[in-house]
Amino acid sequence: MRCITSRNLPIGSSRVSERSPRLLDKPSIPPRKPENRKQRWGIVVAWLFANFTRVTPIRVGYLLSDRVGDLLYWRTRVYRLSVIDNLRHVYRGQISEMALRRQARRVFRTSARNFWDLGRLPHMAPEEFSRIVRLPEHDWSLIESIRDERTGGIILTGHFGAFDFASQTLFTRGYNPYVLTAPTVGEFVYAAVSWLRRGQDAPLEDVSPAAIRRMMRVLRGGGFVGLVADRDFADSGQLVELFDELTTLPVGAVRLSRATGAPIIPVFAVRDDATGRAQRYAFFISDPFTVERTADEEADVAVGLRKMAAVLERYIAMFPEQWVMFHRVWPEGARRRRLIDTIREATAERLASATGPDDQPVSVAGPAEDQR
Repeated sequence: MRCITSRNLPIGSSRVSERSPRLLDKPSIPPRKPENRKQRWGIVVAWLFANFTRVTPIRVGYLLSDRVGDLLYWRTRVYRLSVIDNLRHVYRGQISEMALRRQARRVFRTSARNFWDLGRLPHMAPEEFSRIVRLPEHDWSLIESIRDERTGGIILTGHFGAFDFASQTLFTRGYNPYVLTAPTVGEFVYAAVSWLRRGQDAPLEDVSPAAIRRMMRVLRGGGFVGLVADRDFADSGQLVELFDELTTLPVGAVRLSRATGAPIIPVFAVRDDATGRAQRYAFFISDPFTVERTADEEADVAVGLRKMAAVLERYIAMFPEQWVMFHRVWPEGARRRRLIDTIREATAERLASATGPDDQPVSVAGPAEDQR
């Protein structure tokens, strides 16, 4: 189901080409049809919502979004406590408990405004993205130089600010990042959000073995891929310190960079609409970094993961109220200890199976002992 308007241009339109004459090919993704009634109704509701946002002034939409955010803050206890816990790690005792809860409520408002903007996406003309985005750090030449070298690039972001518009902005400029997504909400909501995210025909696809193979082909062909890396949803990441406390983060971006030599380019679309009168973003393009490939894979990954965590720390600390993460990033209590023990055992097994030139185990420094 697709909403067609005169402003919803195909990616090959002249208006896109005028801004980026050397477009990257858009990855070919097989169409996916709704599989059940929940998904079909999710798409119907998304279509209705998109048309509602089209005829509603942004100022009114943001006022409504803020009230919805306040309502969800009080009605969703698990999410509220998760956000407060995450912010407590970020602030590390620098603000009072009352101030912490006020910041948590702002996170819910930020998320609600994000959803409103997502509803507007299918009806936005590509040139609108240039008008609503400013670049406080670097400019497009940084990404263009990587594109021109055809080395491929890994766009790294998090659930931070208007994170959906990070990839959408890059897409409308012709960089065509191939983005893999995975459901973290119910089937109905995920179907609605996925339909809205594809409102500009962006190359997004659910994670699958075939999708991962396509991602590798895009990267090796000199294209861009996009990954979100501020939480280990699959509990399959590696230990790293984030805001001075151990947690796990996904290592997909780090391993991809090590395997292909492609640079990791941190990108964040921070909301820049404090007045609530207009849709605005501050688009941060951080310094790229690569993961060195040596004979010691575990050490390479650990170094790359620390670099990634440092970038996430920097931007989350700048705008904590825009970290729209509704799941605990730092596991607590017994679960935290079990997770750390499991990862350490798996690391020890990998090290035991690796041998050096004299058939002796290869020594790799493990994570620091947990002192908490």
